[in-house]
Amino acid sequence: MTHDPIWNKTFPKTTGNTCTVILIDGLSSSVFNEELLQNQLPILDSLKGKSCFVEHGIVSFPTMTGYGFYPFITGRDALQSGILGLRWFDRSRISGNLRNYVGRTNIHMNDDITDSIKNFFQLSAPMYTASINTYMNKGVSHDIKTGWAHTTAKYHDYWLFSALSGIPFVGKYISPDHFEHETHAINIAKRQLEKNPKFQWITLPSPDAINHVYGTTQMYRDILHHIDSLIGDLIDYSHHELGQQERMFVIVSDHGVIDVHRNLDYQDIAKKLNIRMDRGNSVNIFSSDLSQPIEELKELDAFYVINGNLCAYLYFKDPSAEKINNWSQKLSSHTLENFPRGDSLIHIPKLISEYEGVDIVAYQSAENQVSILRRGDEAKVILRDTNALEYVPIQGNPFNYPDSLFNRPMSEEKWLNLTFNTDYPSAIYRIYSLVTNPNAGDLVLTSENGYDLAQDYELFVKNYKGGHGGIRKEIISVPFIINKPNQNDTLIHTLRSEDVGLMIRNYLEQK
Repeated sequence: MTHDPIWNKTFPKTTGNTCTVILIDGLSSSVFNEELLQNQLPILDSLKGKSCFVEHGIVSFPTMTGYGFYPFITGRDALQSGILGLRWFDRSRISGNLRNYVGRTNIHMNDDITDSIKNFFQLSAPMYTASINTYMNKGVSHDIKTGWAHTTAKYHDYWLFSALSGIPFVGKYISPDHFEHETHAINIAKRQLEKNPKFQWITLPSPDAINHVYGTTQMYRDILHHIDSLIGDLIDYSHHELGQQERMFVIVSDHGVIDVHRNLDYQDIAKKLNIRMDRGNSVNIFSSDLSQPIEELKELDAFYVINGNLCAYLYFKDPSAEKINNWSQKLSSHTLENFPRGDSLIHIPKLISEYEGVDIVAYQSAENQVSILRRGDEAKVILRDTNALEYVPIQGNPFNYPDSLFNRPMSEEKWLNLTFNTDYPSAIYRIYSLVTNPNAGDLVLTSENGYDLAQDYELFVKNYKGGHGGIRKEIISVPFIINKPNQNDTLIHTLRSEDVGLMIRNYLEQK
């Protein structure tokens, strides 16, 4: 950090309003509320009392780090970014189809997002902008990542990192724990603030890492207490030490978390369907290359792409196509429902929906129509005009919505306002928008509470004890705090992450 030439570089004077976004990765809304009641988060409690506080902020689906940052830095739905998560399968390519931004290949996230929409880093140029620990920062002036510190903190109990941390005098610098790592990140953020960034982004990843490895233990709560104090230090430094009275501070999260007690093996699903399937690496350590030729997938029937560990896309090769790239288009619903296996035809969506631990199975069953399956229940989501979706139960009620919401074409805003406090907030629009995307999987799966879809997938711990990716309330609903100078105490029941992005944009542009 000390040798980074950016620290000494001169940028044009920052003018107009400024903003810092602090993203707490993997913030459980229920734990947040419990800790507030116990007076364990005094800074955030005080801050929300003089801010716009959103009780049920609805984030992007799949509920993924990186991908879920996009709405906050553009004011647009994450699907408009041109990517579909941390991992997805780009049907349009003849090589590098599996886009995996975990590990050294994270550099491709900025490459793959669209150029047609400018984010706040780009819109603020040539003024100084800054980010800490994000790969979704196209156009940023000053990018700092503390990847090694994050890794050592996440796996701090494993022998290698534990041994490194035990080295006298220097151990905490070589192998910091979560508390030391987040303190270091905020110290960097303070130094960035001295250059008065027009827009600054800070990711605090420890809550998510702790939940993945241990679940929502006391350590998870303790790191939230620590983050609370760090946020107080940062805001105080900006306002009082640097005199940045007009700086807006936005506290958000990309997803909530759920504890996991059972990890499902994708190979069991492949055996159930009698298909050849692969899922690729969880992380790319040794190379930043994404150029595997699609010809190397010719022996496969399907690709199982994991997002988070509670959501997966299932891509199928067209069994009837006589061409090299027979992955290039989604299968028709007729093929999915009558998939040839030997001398028989199988209904793939129904078979997978019956698998233990699978919650929602969604697929495009007709033009402008998505089928939702869940434990024998079935419904259709139908686009009736350009901005109205209708929920039509066929058998049972997969989303457990009240009867008053059946067979009523409604706008996205109305669905949001009527479902934000249900088991599946805003699921109608979030699922429909994803599933009808041309590059989405033929099937989109989410897991039941307590299950994940990625057995033996993680590099060091193999099986996670917590996770995200799905669309249940516990994961897709998080608190947002938007603090502007002279902001009155305002309580809002629900907003989407892209709505918060629009608020940021309006403030930066002084609208």
